[in-house]
Amino acid sequence: MVLPFMSIYLNQEMQLNLSQCGIVMACYGLGSVAGAFTGGFLTDLWGYYKVMILSLFSTAAAFIAVMYLDSYLWLCLGFFSISFLADNFRPANLTAIEAFSKPENLTRSIGLIRLAINLGYAFGPFLGGYIAAILGYNFLFIFNGISVFMAGIVFYLFFRNKKKSLDRDEKLEVEIRKMPWQDLPYLVYLILFGMMIVVFFQLIYVVPLYYKTAFGFDESIVGLLMGLNGLMIFLIEMPLIFWIERYFRPVSLVAIGGFLIGASVLCLAVINTPMIAAMSFIILITLGEILSFPFSNTFALRFTNDRNRGRYMGFYTMTFSAAHVIAPLVWFKMADASGFDMIWYIGFVVCIIASGLVLMYRLRMP
Repeated sequence: MVLPFMSIYLNQEMQLNLSQCGIVMACYGLGSVAGAFTGGFLTDLWGYYKVMILSLFSTAAAFIAVMYLDSYLWLCLGFFSISFLADNFRPANLTAIEAFSKPENLTRSIGLIRLAINLGYAFGPFLGGYIAAILGYNFLFIFNGISVFMAGIVFYLFFRNKKKSLDRDEKLEVEIRKMPWQDLPYLVYLILFGMMIVVFFQLIYVVPLYYKTAFGFDESIVGLLMGLNGLMIFLIEMPLIFWIERYFRPVSLVAIGGFLIGASVLCLAVINTPMIAAMSFIILITLGEILSFPFSNTFALRFTNDRNRGRYMGFYTMTFSAAHVIAPLVWFKMADASGFDMIWYIGFVVCIIASGLVLMYRLRMP
């Protein structure tokens, strides 16, 4: 509920300028980087269950606390704390998916988790838009904190007796010791995929404010449009994954998804009718996300073994986290200096370059 409205909240409610909004949201991204790294390390040390349960309950408390912050510096610290605590969850969650899945259904397992996430994302912005418009922004933090706390309760009740241990295959010592920062092909892949994510995150950071200020949409319309992203994923991702994974390599689908993400932001620059531009953007970026995100996760897991999976998934999550830092800083700074159209064109070019390089590089990947 909170993240899609962060830019509007900071700019319209807290009266921060665009550059300050970018810095606060970059602090959110820095917290995400630190949380992903810490979560990956703790997952290998403690196991995924303890990390996930601690992350859920501490994140719930952080959402409630942040609504009381009213100064620029405290907002930076508050949003850093939220993302740090929340993103401890992600490497543990990805490791748990591997533990509960068979190799032949791993992508579908990831797709099922994404289905659940995006069902929440379909309702979250939709409800959040009306909550912000009718009750005020503080209630966004209250409802978000309650929902995360309830998720922690449900997770504890269902999984406290179902923790699964990964089988420890005997492997070569050099493979067991291998860490993601020593794996050059993996790092190159993450950099190229990260370029696409930086553009994708315009959806979260820049587009809601653009809808509000350039198109004149109120928060309820913004919430409906953002919720459409999650609803589309809920309806079509699983059957599409089931069909398409038989015909394409995962890394090729990552590249195709990147092309679609680039085309989506271009729509905002070249289509003059606001609602048509907004709908075209949402449809294309959602299709790009459906093709690229679950298969990028499947492909990243191919580099791992049972002894280093938490750290590898920590680095994978850090790709998203780094994009949380780069996206608001770069896009808001450019928008402040050159206008929104410039960032749509640049985003398109970045995605085309990254996707093309992934296609060129794929033959070297496993």
